[in-house]
Amino acid sequence: MAEPAKAAAAPATLAAPAPAKPAPKPSANIQLKKGMMLFTEGEMSRSMYFLKSGMIRIFKKKGDSQIEIDTIHAGQIIGELAFLDGNPRSAGGEALTDCTLVDISAQNFIETMAKLPDWLKLLMKTLVGRLRTASTRLKQLEEASMSYDYGKDGKKGPHFVYLSTIDVLKLLTGVLVVSARNGTKETDGINVRVGLLQRYCNQIMGVPVAKITDMLDVLEKCDIIKQTGKDDGSKCFLKDIDFLEKYIAWQNEENLKESAKRRVITAKGFVNIALIVKYMGQPSKDTEGNATINLAEVKAKAKVEAGGKDIFKMEDFEEVHTQKLCGAPQIKSNELITTVINVDQFFFLYRCLRVQKMVEALNEDKVNKKTGK
Repeated sequence: MAEPAKAAAAPATLAAPAPAKPAPKPSANIQLKKGMMLFTEGEMSRSMYFLKSGMIRIFKKKGDSQIEIDTIHAGQIIGELAFLDGNPRSAGGEALTDCTLVDISAQNFIETMAKLPDWLKLLMKTLVGRLRTASTRLKQLEEASMSYDYGKDGKKGPHFVYLSTIDVLKLLTGVLVVSARNGTKETDGINVRVGLLQRYCNQIMGVPVAKITDMLDVLEKCDIIKQTGKDDGSKCFLKDIDFLEKYIAWQNEENLKESAKRRVITAKGFVNIALIVKYMGQPSKDTEGNATINLAEVKAKAKVEAGGKDIFKMEDFEEVHTQKLCGAPQIKSNELITTVINVDQFFFLYRCLRVQKMVEALNEDKVNKKTGK
């Protein structure tokens, strides 16, 4: 008798598929223009970034001033503290040049951290905590951008000065030394690697890289240097090393004078000086190097170019004479108002005052950014 057929085996129970993990968020490129903020001090954000190109300065606020903490270069990580411990940003980050960054995915990092043993997680938390403490102590040791200088009230005190006269003298001396010793001479100037200049001024002169970058921009606007390239390959071409050396001597001499004896030209007075240089060109000199200038002619040309607006004002010109840049104006008619200038001295002082005014404008801009004006 045939054995009864065995019951068919019960079908195997199919396990429910595990829920799919969300795909890691792809890292995104971020573009920053020079002067843009990546993050601000005290900001609650958890992003960490890889800097692909450019430079970013790290700074802390102290009253109206800023303390330069560090400069992040291409190939480095930025924003790791807030990323790791979730606390507010301990410092601000501002682009010194145009920058490209990669926003590192937090999801991938969290998944990796979950696989670590508890003791290693604790170690990392401890290290981050100590790094935060070191960052707090560092701000007490860093020199704030605060300079004892003469304010608008004429009194000496701790007024906020982003680029102080001492900073300027250090930076320009650095440019002079590096150009003379390590520059490549050409027929019409000297080529200098910006990276070498930054290392010299930062590591030896003790000036933050942010200030070096801003001062180079001032020199370029004043037609003293020309900057080329980017990142590690950037260079500056020094057009007139003789003027740079003379300017350092002039600025140092002015800085050593008592406040009342310094040459002070307002923005309005400087406009008149610049207009004379623009419209009179290189006037003919006598045997003593002097030339007679017709201010009425300058005034008329400036008015035409300004569309009828009177931008050369004789009341503003008075201080130019008071500060001994020229002789007293002689009004002979509406078409003839003369003054005598020493041509070489006048043009040299114009270039010096132009640098000085550009630095003053930069400092004013930094103050306005801090106060929100």
